Amino acid sequence: MKILSRYLARDFLQNFFLGLGAFTAIYLVVEFFERINAFLHNRAPLEMMIAYFLNKIPSIMAQVSPAAILLSSLITLGIMSRHNEIMALKAAGIGLRQIILPIMRVVFILYLILLGMNEYIVPGANQKVRELMNLIVHKKKPVEVFKQSQIWIHSHQSIYNIQLYHPEKNSMEGVTIYRFDANFKLLERLDARRADWQDGQWIFAEVTVTQFSGDGFPVRKKYPQITLALPESPQDFRIAEKNPEEMNYRELSEYVRKIERDGYESTKYRCALHAFFSFPFTSVILAFLGITLALRQERSAGIAMALGLSILISFIYLVSFSFSLELGKAGLLPPFVAAWLGNFIFALVGVYLFLSIRH
Repeated sequence: MKILSRYLARDFLQNFFLGLGAFTAIYLVVEFFERINAFLHNRAPLEMMIAYFLNKIPSIMAQVSPAAILLSSLITLGIMSRHNEIMALKAAGIGLRQIILPIMRVVFILYLILLGMNEYIVPGANQKVRELMNLIVHKKKPVEVFKQSQIWIHSHQSIYNIQLYHPEKNSMEGVTIYRFDANFKLLERLDARRADWQDGQWIFAEVTVTQFSGDGFPVRKKYPQITLALPESPQDFRIAEKNPEEMNYRELSEYVRKIERDGYESTKYRCALHAFFSFPFTSVILAFLGITLALRQERSAGIAMALGLSILISFIYLVSFSFSLELGKAGLLPPFVAAWLGNFIFALVGVYLFLSIRH
C-alpha cells in the first residue's frame, strides 16, 4: 500500500506542477497584453515592468492552484483508467477509499501551503503590484500607512487620518484633518463622522472644527455639514487604502475588530475574512470532484477532455463563488454563508457522484 500511495502522490504532484505552470503562464500572457500598452505609453522602465509581473506571480499561483489540482486529479486517475490500472486495483481487492486517500492527503498539504502563501507572501506582493501600477500609470509615489486600522496621508501642509475608506462609494468615515503652517505649527483640526465626494468637492457630515492660536485657548465649533474643496481627490486616498487582498489573516481580523468596535460597517471585510479560508479550500473540494469524475469516466477520459472539463468546472465555480461573495458584501447573505456556499454546493455534487460510482 505504501508503494501505491507513493505512486499516486508522485503522479498527482507531477501533473499538478505541470498544470500550475501552464495556467500561470497563460494568466501572465493575458496580463502582459492587458498592461503592455499602458506601460509603453507611460514609458515604464524595463526593471519596473519585470518587477510588476514577478510580483503578480504569487497571486496568480494562489488563484489558479485549485484549477491545477482539479486538472491533476482528472489526468492522474483518468490515465490510470485508460490503462485499466483502476480495474486491476479493484480486482486485487483495493477499494476506492485506498485509491483516493493518498491523493487527498497531498491535496490537504497543498491547501495548507496555499494558506501559508496567502498569509506571508501574497499580501505583500499584491501591495507591491498596486504601488508599481500607481507609480507607472498615475505617477503617484506610495504613501506611508502607519497602521492598517487607519490611513495617514501627509499632503499640502495637512495630515489626513481616515479610519475607513470606501473606494467604490468615494466616501470616508472617521476623518480627521490636521492643518499646519509653514513652520509645521498646528493651526486647525477638523473631525468629521463622514465625508462624501460630490461634484469635485468633499462634503463632511457631523463636523467639529478646532482652531489653535498662540494667544489663547483653542476655539471649537460644530457644524452639521460643511463643504470643502480639498486638493486631494478620491484617487489620492485610494492609493493609501489597503485592500483586503493586501492583508494577511491577522491584519484582516484586527482590522475587522477595530472598525466594528468603532461602529463602522465591516461586511465587506468579514466576507474577505471568511474567504481567506474558503477559497483555498476549493482545492480540496475540486480535487474530490475531479477524482469522482475521473473514476466515473472509466476508459473514456483523455487529457484533452480532462483539460476542458477542468477549465469548465473551474469557471463555473469561480462565477458561483464571486456571485455569492458579492451577495455577502451587499448584505443579502451572511458573510460566512457567502464565502462557503460555493464549496458546500460543489461538495454535495462530489458526494452524490461518488456515491453513484460502482464500488
